[in-house]
Amino acid sequence: MTVRSLRNLGYFLIGVIVVLLAMQSAYAANPFAEARAATRLLTSATVANTCSAVVTAPGVALTAKHCTVLPDILVDGLAATVARQHPIEDVAELSVPGLGCPCAPVGAIRPMLDETLLGVGYLYGSIPVTARGDYLGQVASPEGEHYGFATINVGPGMSGGGVFRVFITGEIQLVGIISGMTPQAGLCFYVEVSRDTKTWLTWPA
Repeated sequence: MTVRSLRNLGYFLIGVIVVLLAMQSAYAANPFAEARAATRLLTSATVANTCSAVVTAPGVALTAKHCTVLPDILVDGLAATVARQHPIEDVAELSVPGLGCPCAPVGAIRPMLDETLLGVGYLYGSIPVTARGDYLGQVASPEGEHYGFATINVGPGMSGGGVFRVFITGEIQLVGIISGMTPQAGLCFYVEVSRDTKTWLTWPA
């Protein structure tokens, strides 16, 4: 075998190793587990109602604004206070001292039409439910609220949970906070929080 042939064989083997390492990294990522780990149970210290919340940074979580009317909010059993909330849209940011990661990064852009998304929340305050569905676009309520719309089956207790996009690498990004459902059609609507939406940019400090 010539020196040139050996060199080409070496390049080929290096290429195979790089591809195998990339595949191993992609297969090692579990977006379902990561989305579930970032989604936490939101409860009240004084009433039985439950919601969900998504950790976006240590000590910080997003939830549906209508969940913050519960008295004495707890996230993973830790006392939470409302740090800020959108004046119109159904989304609020919570301060939860002591709450740690796993955390979900907020996405840069909203999903594309028909893109498959993950919805995660605590159904009836029990185990976290993960459901898949397709992004259908945006819809506005008569009150002027703006939502993303997806074919994700959600139920009571999943309000405040996350809607995630998943990349081929297994990386997840938070693109929405679950707000409600249409039980007959099996659809969910969520507040879009990706950084290209006005919802995120216009929150009062």
